[in-house]
Amino acid sequence: MEAIMYIGEIIKSYREQHNMTIEEFANKSNLSQAEITQLEELFQSDGMTPYPVAMRQIKSIAEAIEQPIPIIMNLISADQEIVVNVVAESDQPHAK
Repeated sequence: MEAIMYIGEIIKSYREQHNMTIEEFANKSNLSQAEITQLEELFQSDGMTPYPVAMRQIKSIAEAIEQPIPIIMNLISADQEIVVNVVAESDQPHAK
């Protein structure tokens, strides 16, 4: 994996190399089959906008394919939006 890719291409390439179904990869990554399917579809209905990928998904995918998160981040195409959800400290269980 050296080329710039969309996260769905990274997933699909890994699945094909390891003869895995979407269901098997979903189980390995702790993501839903729907999430994996959507990411592998690459583009939203306009055919031009890549589906965004959440940091939590990148983390799960990186763990599943046994690659460090920075390696995965460097592979992802610059036009694929990465969603980072920030949780306020007051929303943390330990803060209550």
